[in-house]
Amino acid sequence: MQADREAANIDTRNPADLRVFFLDDPSALDLPPREVGGKVHGLAKLVANALPVPDGFVIPPAIFAPSGWSGSAEISPQVRRTIEDAYVELGRRAGQADPLVAVRSSGSLEDGTAASFAGQYSTFLNVRGITDVLRKVEECIRSLSNEGVGSYRDRVTPRRPDENDEPRMAVLVQAMVVSDVAGVAFTADPISGDTSAVVLNSAPGVGTAVVDGTSDCDRWWVDRASFRVVRHEPGQTTPAGYSIAPSEIVNISRLAVEAETAIGHLADVEWAISEGVSWLLQARPITALPSQEPVHNVRSVETGLATNESPRHSIATFPFEWPDEASSALHWRREGRTGDPPLRPMELSERESFLRAARNSASVLGSAPPRRMINLNGYRFSTAIEQSGPESVRNSHRATFDRALEAIQETGRTYWETVLFPEIDAGNRRIDAIRPANLTNEELSEYLKSVFKWHERLWTLHSFVLLSVRFQPNTFRDQLRRHLVAHATADQSEHIEVMLSHVPTKTTQAIDAITELAAILQEDSGVADLVLATLDGAGRNVPEDNQPILDRFNSRLEELLTTHSLRADAGAFTVGDFCQPGWRDRPELVLEIVRRYVSQDLQSIPVRKKQAIEVRDSLTETVRASIPDPEAASRFDSLVDAARREVQAYENHNYHVDAAASALLWRARTVCGSRLASLGVIASADDVVWLYRHEAEALLCQAGRDQHRATELVAGRKAIHSWASGLEVPDWLGTPPVKTAPAPPNAASTPGSLPAPPNALVTGQPGSRGMATGRVRLVPPDATVPMVEPGDILVARNAGALWAPIFPLATAVILDEGALFQHAMLTCREFRVPGVIQTRHATTHLHEGQIVTVDGTNGWVLPGPE
Repeated sequence: MQADREAANIDTRNPADLRVFFLDDPSALDLPPREVGGKVHGLAKLVANALPVPDGFVIPPAIFAPSGWSGSAEISPQVRRTIEDAYVELGRRAGQADPLVAVRSSGSLEDGTAASFAGQYSTFLNVRGITDVLRKVEECIRSLSNEGVGSYRDRVTPRRPDENDEPRMAVLVQAMVVSDVAGVAFTADPISGDTSAVVLNSAPGVGTAVVDGTSDCDRWWVDRASFRVVRHEPGQTTPAGYSIAPSEIVNISRLAVEAETAIGHLADVEWAISEGVSWLLQARPITALPSQEPVHNVRSVETGLATNESPRHSIATFPFEWPDEASSALHWRREGRTGDPPLRPMELSERESFLRAARNSASVLGSAPPRRMINLNGYRFSTAIEQSGPESVRNSHRATFDRALEAIQETGRTYWETVLFPEIDAGNRRIDAIRPANLTNEELSEYLKSVFKWHERLWTLHSFVLLSVRFQPNTFRDQLRRHLVAHATADQSEHIEVMLSHVPTKTTQAIDAITELAAILQEDSGVADLVLATLDGAGRNVPEDNQPILDRFNSRLEELLTTHSLRADAGAFTVGDFCQPGWRDRPELVLEIVRRYVSQDLQSIPVRKKQAIEVRDSLTETVRASIPDPEAASRFDSLVDAARREVQAYENHNYHVDAAASALLWRARTVCGSRLASLGVIASADDVVWLYRHEAEALLCQAGRDQHRATELVAGRKAIHSWASGLEVPDWLGTPPVKTAPAPPNAASTPGSLPAPPNALVTGQPGSRGMATGRVRLVPPDATVPMVEPGDILVARNAGALWAPIFPLATAVILDEGALFQHAMLTCREFRVPGVIQTRHATTHLHEGQIVTVDGTNGWVLPGPE
């Protein structure tokens, strides 16, 4: 059978050996040069340190042949398909169908500290199309066995008796940088050995002219302490010495020093500048200098002093190692809340997906880049990043997006319904339809990878949603406000919020369906007891008379789970883990909410909703009547309709983006954990959180191997996590924060409103208009579904999307945090439940069972009647 497969040119190796990966894949940093080649090993370190490296994917040696090289460049059909898929993905990232790329060799002996192999292997520039890419990949492989390479290798790396490994070749396919100016930077003078200056070579055009010596380039000596030019030798082709601007000299010199820190050696760095953006193309140790000590700096928060000794593990301190020396000069603030436990490996993989999405959207929108993150002992710290590249390029990117947005809005449609929703809905349906439990181990590994990729895509699109429907100056809401100012006989803009309220959304549809389920159970207390007993672990014994009602309930429940399968507690105001199960995977979440509804007066919910819609429609007609011009009145109708669709898009995006990304990732993570546990790779399904994403993927492909090693790895990480949980985590690291003026004391209400009465128990901001009196029910932050009974006023730190269906049952809602536009307050306004937000300390100043009056119009919480 094996011989037949080989004769048919079918690759019989483990699928894990046929894997390619991108430079930003965390696994790239873990692999030694033998597995990825010296060039890729160096670039992976640069990417891990957030340095600007063109995107690209790596074809490791093992993909070509079991030994990594055999003198043959033949690529199997399976490998061809793998490379083609990666090329397509690179094009998707670059926004091009057939991206222009460089195909670069990366030998296992290349770019080492003893020998660089510079120029010995093949590199091809300006390659476009998968056919040409595959051809150039084969040529890179062949260059490993060139006669000249063999001679160089034998001369600079004499074989010792214990060295039996053959040289291996990886290939890097990287987005092509069409440079305006390029060159090489050395972080020490390669001739004199002087380490006080960065030596910069530059020439117009592509950098190969500098590397291969065909261009007489400019040379600059830059003091590495002050980054001031101390010497300059112009090339003959650029006598004026202006191949590179002064500001770019400083920037490239700084990047070279950062690259030195990243690779841990004095560095030889190839660079390029394209359209004002600086890129690092390669970083390798300078091989001719006598001393190249690794660069590192360990700092203790307790002393703030640099030391070369390993930090002590102490509960009283927070020992750590800076990722690079330059980081110690920056201000890093702690992310998350005080008291949050350190993140586990899978959670860190999820956070990296969020960060990549933020980078993606910032690049498209020309906006400020996301803060740079570092992970120290499982805690994340961030620092601000200056925008790179010229402002004109960023403005051009934003203008391109704005033009597309404006063109769509001129048709009366939203960007959401025209561009975003079709892609998002199709992708969610495609992945939701997959039943991962039925996949093979290898397929499950690919499924996990694809879900992470979709998670990143959804959160990239999330920024476009928020910008297009709320945070841009020409939303339909804004157009409606300007239209009323221009054409109404009186200022009617204050009524816009009411006119745009009570729009049908995924949340209100879910609430309607839950209300119907509870109403069915109210018809027969026996059926209600039967259904809700399942939540308490009781068995089912269905009396024959109850069966029709039970069947109707189960039918409606299945409809709800189908329509809202991905509803999960995920979003900007979620208190718990961002990776949460959807209703399809955890139907008991729905039953818990139904349980809260069964004891309520369900008739009042639709009545309140109907009354609110009648008020809205009546007010809308009154405002329309204030517009005397018929054409302006017609335009008013169009703008109201479009603005309501904007409101709908804003609310619905939580389901289609936030919740869907969370639920799909939770499903993938959970099924992978169950599979690995069933294979004996980890002790329990929950232990999957102690693996990084790429580790889980690899272990699924290696089913049956390295089982004990994975178990030991998990046990070790649990022990480290337990140690890290006891650390005193500082609020910031590095340089002290910039002092700012203290925030004003918590105002009684919004500017211009009445001051709070002296007897106010708590003050905040209005979240939902109205006034109600009831008893305080404090909701713990880890509550899956809050308990609520008639007359309860829910008081919580914040509220995620999963709690929204509970709020129609509350008498009022009070939050320490929250925002006017969050899903909790939107739901409160839909069902006329008073709400106060931003109280800061309601959960500590109010006590369980206390009778209070909530004034949602002014943002006050007052004592209730005695």
